[in-house]
Amino acid sequence: LRPLWPPTSRRRIAGQGRRSGVAEKRRETVIHLVLGVGSGLAMALAAYLLIAPPVGPPPLIPFQDKLFHAIVFAALTGAAVLVLPRKYLWFWVAHMIALGAGIEIVQPMADNGRSGSPWDFLADLAGIAAALGIGRAIRARVERPDT
Repeated sequence: LRPLWPPTSRRRIAGQGRRSGVAEKRRETVIHLVLGVGSGLAMALAAYLLIAPPVGPPPLIPFQDKLFHAIVFAALTGAAVLVLPRKYLWFWVAHMIALGAGIEIVQPMADNGRSGSPWDFLADLAGIAAALGIGRAIRARVERPDT
């Protein structure tokens, strides 16, 4: 199995020579670490923001909560879209959909004043879809063969 990100083609970028196998592997490791840490931090932020009791000032814009749902789920899905091979990507997408549904089921069970909302779940799905669309466009551009 070859990972789809970073690209495995040896295209030359202006001003850049060929990389050695070790340098390419190091670059791939750094990209995976950065995306993995970013995804993990986004998951921690999602757990806090989507389950914690609502506190603070009122929203600044209408549907601010829905916007936060979409952004968090786009961030959580985006790293996977860039890194995972296609056959594993759909596992992650299913995982994220289940997470979004699970959060909306668990919220009213906690005694923290929160309630589940199908609109929040739809915002989660919108974020997942946006990450899939943008991530796949980025991958298609980066991975296209030399012409």
